Amino acid sequence: MEKQLLPVYYPMNLKVPHYELDNIMWERTYEGDKRRSEADRKKCLHHIAASKEWIIEGVHYTWVNESFNEADLIIFLDIHYLKRIGFIIKRYVLQKAKIEKVNYAPTFSIFIKMFQWNADFEKQSKPEILHTLRTSYNDKLIIVKKREEIEHFIS
Repeated sequence: MEKQLLPVYYPMNLKVPHYELDNIMWERTYEGDKRRSEADRKKCLHHIAASKEWIIEGVHYTWVNESFNEADLIIFLDIHYLKRIGFIIKRYVLQKAKIEKVNYAPTFSIFIKMFQWNADFEKQSKPEILHTLRTSYNDKLIIVKKREEIEHFIS
């Protein structure tokens, strides 16, 4: 049973559907996660980007140009590397305690991989994303350092 095109929540009490790119990248099934084909990802993303209002969240950037093109505003949340480490630890604890909803089994192996992902993001992905956004979408790009700053730009 697919659920990935349903909005997951309304951030900051906005009445705007919110989608996680991870749920577009991965087909969530009862048997486990399966990576979607490029064609299926594009179809899902097109469906969202063609709608009237939406918020897309995530770090996948190599296949989301349509959403960048269609977006009125692009907000890059540039949280400090060490603070993201704290978020990884806090999230893992909350997920293991079943306090925070999660789309995957929060295993110790995934927890460890998150630290590697964080380091790779800081060294490689973040500079690439910022270069792409500044080069092609600078007129609608806003960079913030704290989540609380986002509300100022979208309210």
